[in-house]
Amino acid sequence: MKALIGVLFAVLVLGLPNSWAQEDQSIVIIISKSTYSPGDTVNLSGTVNGGTPGQLVAVQVKDPKGNLILIRTVQADQNGNFALEFKIPPTASSGNLNITASARISGFVITQSKTITTPVPEFTSSGPVLVVGIVLLLIFYTMLLTRRSAIGQMFGA
Repeated sequence: MKALIGVLFAVLVLGLPNSWAQEDQSIVIIISKSTYSPGDTVNLSGTVNGGTPGQLVAVQVKDPKGNLILIRTVQADQNGNFALEFKIPPTASSGNLNITASARISGFVITQSKTITTPVPEFTSSGPVLVVGIVLLLIFYTMLLTRRSAIGQMFGA
C-alpha cells in the first residue's frame, strides 16, 4: 500500500513519464531528400499529432560536430501542420546534419529527429585538369629551350 501511495505521489508531483503519455501525441518530420550540398535549400515540413491549433514547434539543426547552425520556432496550423525552409550554410562541412523538432503537448515535451547528409565535395575534373596543365607547362618549357638554343646558334654563342 505504501508503495502505491509513493507512486501516486510521484506522479502527482513529477507528472507522468513520457512512456505513459498518450500514443497519439507525436511529431512527424518530412524532408524531400536525404542528401543536400552546401548552399542547398531544405524544405522541411511536419505534423504535430495531439497538439492544439497554433501549436509552437521548436526546430534545431546541428552540424556534424554538434554545433548549432539553426534554431527556429514555427507555428503549426489548425491541423497541426508546420513548415520551415532553410539553407545549408555554404561553409558546411561534410557529414550528418541532425534536425530536431520539439513541442510541448499536454505537458509533455515530444521530440522527433531526422538526419540529412552533406556529402564530401567531389572534384572529378581536378585530376585531368592538373595533368593537362602539367603537359602544357612541359610543352611551353620545351619550346622555350628550343628557341633559346636556336637564338644562341644564330649569334654564335
